Amino acid sequence: MNNMLNEQTIFLDVDEVDKDSILKFICKKAKALAVTDDEDVLYQDFLDREEEFSTGLQDGFAIPHARTKNVKKATVMFLRNKRDIDWVTMDDQPVKYIFALLVPEESAGNLHLKMISSLATALLEDDFKETVKSSEDKTELMNYILKNMEEEN
Repeated sequence: MNNMLNEQTIFLDVDEVDKDSILKFICKKAKALAVTDDEDVLYQDFLDREEEFSTGLQDGFAIPHARTKNVKKATVMFLRNKRDIDWVTMDDQPVKYIFALLVPEESAGNLHLKMISSLATALLEDDFKETVKSSEDKTELMNYILKNMEEEN
């Protein structure tokens, strides 16, 4: 799992104004990192997923995800936004912390479900939430997130 998240997929000072611009930011970075060939189609994949069911959780977190043929390699991005974003969440609170999961359609079995499950479980832990909200060191944060995701699998 550790090649899915690295320093280049962690963004600690994002300054987007709404959910749409957050999703577009994710897709633009995915294109720059060669995770997708078409950021516009990937953006539509994220929108379609959000229409089925909001990916907002609670305590300021959301896990938008796309399992699609437009993704070339499984990737996890973490974004910390400077301002609150309106997002449908379980506690009706805005979102600032986003884990984006990008998974190829033909990936082994239920990889995306495992990724979502391990992150959702980690996000039940106060220590995990506090660390990802406050850490300023991308390498430390990457190792911490990966360790917590792998403990679940």
